[in-house]
Amino acid sequence: MRTKIVFVGLLFFTCKGLKAQDVKDTLKISNYKEVVVQTDKKNLPEVGKLRVKALDNPVVINSVNAKVIGQRNVSSLGDAAKSATGVRPINRYGGFQTFRVRGFNNFVMLVDGVRDERHNISTSAPSTNLANVERIEVLKGPASVLYGHSALGGIINIVRKKPTYKQKSNFKASYGSYNSYEMTVGNGGSISKNIRYRVDFGITRSDGWRDYGVETNNLSVMFDFTPTKKDRFELYIQGNNDLYDTDTGIPVDEDGNIIPGMNPETRYNDPQDYLKHKRADFQLKYTHMFNSNLKISNLASWSFDDIDYLSTEWLYFNATQDSITRGFPFYFNHVTKPVQNQFDLTYSFSTGNIEHKALVGHSFSYLDRKTFRGGVTGPGAFTTVSVVNPTLNQGHIEAYDDRVQVKEEMVNGFFLQDWIKVSNKIKALIGLRYDIFNGTYYTDDIDVNRNIINNGEKTEIPSTALTYRAGLVYQPIKDISLFGSYSNYFKPSRRIANDGTLFNPETGYQTEGGIKFQKGAILTGTVSTFYILKNNIVEKTTANEFKQIGSADSKGFEIDLESEPLKGLYIKAGYAFTDARVRAYELDSLQKINSGNKLRFAPEHMVNVWMSYEFTDGFVKGLGVGAGMNYVSDNYTDSDNTYSLPAYGILDATIFYQANRTRIGLNVNNVLDALYFTDAIYGNQFFLGQGRNIKLSFSYKI
Repeated sequence: MRTKIVFVGLLFFTCKGLKAQDVKDTLKISNYKEVVVQTDKKNLPEVGKLRVKALDNPVVINSVNAKVIGQRNVSSLGDAAKSATGVRPINRYGGFQTFRVRGFNNFVMLVDGVRDERHNISTSAPSTNLANVERIEVLKGPASVLYGHSALGGIINIVRKKPTYKQKSNFKASYGSYNSYEMTVGNGGSISKNIRYRVDFGITRSDGWRDYGVETNNLSVMFDFTPTKKDRFELYIQGNNDLYDTDTGIPVDEDGNIIPGMNPETRYNDPQDYLKHKRADFQLKYTHMFNSNLKISNLASWSFDDIDYLSTEWLYFNATQDSITRGFPFYFNHVTKPVQNQFDLTYSFSTGNIEHKALVGHSFSYLDRKTFRGGVTGPGAFTTVSVVNPTLNQGHIEAYDDRVQVKEEMVNGFFLQDWIKVSNKIKALIGLRYDIFNGTYYTDDIDVNRNIINNGEKTEIPSTALTYRAGLVYQPIKDISLFGSYSNYFKPSRRIANDGTLFNPETGYQTEGGIKFQKGAILTGTVSTFYILKNNIVEKTTANEFKQIGSADSKGFEIDLESEPLKGLYIKAGYAFTDARVRAYELDSLQKINSGNKLRFAPEHMVNVWMSYEFTDGFVKGLGVGAGMNYVSDNYTDSDNTYSLPAYGILDATIFYQANRTRIGLNVNNVLDALYFTDAIYGNQFFLGQGRNIKLSFSYKI
């Protein structure tokens, strides 16, 4: 509230110094911008860069909008992404978020179009609360031609809230099960005719399901400055400081069943385990409009990310299965500092009767990642606890450093993309990109104060790649289009064999086709089929060596629907069928994984549904109800296909009342209190999904 008063005051005193005509002009601009920027239905996906309408685009882009995020009252990235068709979010170790998209865990995470490089190294990373998030976009399939390496299953783009010309404020507070509470506060508007701002702050606190607590603190500030009609600067600053109690699941027997007498809600980690995450992000974007057809933009970014982790990971039973040994207390500290820059030139032109919207550009990325590793010592390390009523604190434990693993990577990418309108019925998309990758990797010995005492040998891994995309759209009638596309993928190999052998980059491609239809807000939908192939997979063999011996593929189809058929009624639903398997291995004598095995954590069937209805007339006006379901079929937890997570379906519901600017809501998640498993490590340590939980919320908007 104090922030709002300050900025309203600044706006008042600034406007006092303006001429009457200037104020009128500002109001005119404000009204115009509200229509263009703030209407969600008018927002085109940002992840495709060229901002082409869905019916005209031969690629599939799904999104989770602010309505779904708000009605489901979710505060984490994973809980929001489960409403995206074909995307399987997995929360691992209590705070690490990862995703399977179309069967693969090779995805690229973006924040307003900037790559989050942490996921490309470890495939998972902590993500803070959603206080400043407007929506989530998912571009399906390989997208190396747009954003560079490592995007096979798809691109996930987090779109943050932006400044508005009109003054807007929001407040929301929630309280629920496990002594959980959340609060978000946001405020934005105009400081002057040329400067707008947005401030968002969010916190979450919870004792946690299975007693693993969560604390997140997220603050973001954005300024939008337009010194002239043709120039625009956007500055975004965000920081978070989060703390998680880790969770490494519960061990199960050889048949995947819970041991008799074990309470599945018992967490067997040491109470001293922790996951600490601190992050600071800076983005500065400059855009210049030469005219309505030609513009350039440059987006520079830098971030500092610190992940400090100590957790009891491997839990195994004794012979009588009445006690559990904590076999592997694991420690690391990732410090990641990427610098990135993207330059884009967009030009719309015609060649005869053919229209073009072209994009050319260059991207630069420098990654500096240091991982401090060592051991865990103390009387509480490697202890045994009872399965029933365990004494979890067995004595003090602490971590120490003895080495640092360094990754330095530099990537230059040059790209071209052209969306072509041949006629009202025929459109095409072509793209080409060339990447130059250089990686340097080494390990230094350090003392407990992190001073280097011995320099390790450096290994250079250079690689180049040419990626491309081609797609065609045929629109027989106004509201329906048929599409097909082909795109390929690469990922540099960072793994080094025991004998020093360097592996070739992973490569792959996707073919995709389908139909899209859109009838205003009444119905929007996509039906798509796809085939994805991934080559040059590196796996450990029976000789306990890493070899580049395999490939895998994924094929299936997806149905995604969004509809507002009646006033007050909203429906979002999706179904994904995915058959993702090991395809072939070249070294039969050393083969550890059988050809035909299913890929880990790749269910064949996934369903997501969310429906809500808000009464718009009569004495019940403003009252609303909603319900949703997520279904995940059984899926294997290991490459040998020994253990599998059982299929599950979870029902969520909400009831809310909205009057003018105030909203009160009650959410009940896992209404039927189903016992289900979402993930596993070491094959047989299963992670439980949350039991029935409730959340009561109050929100107010201006």
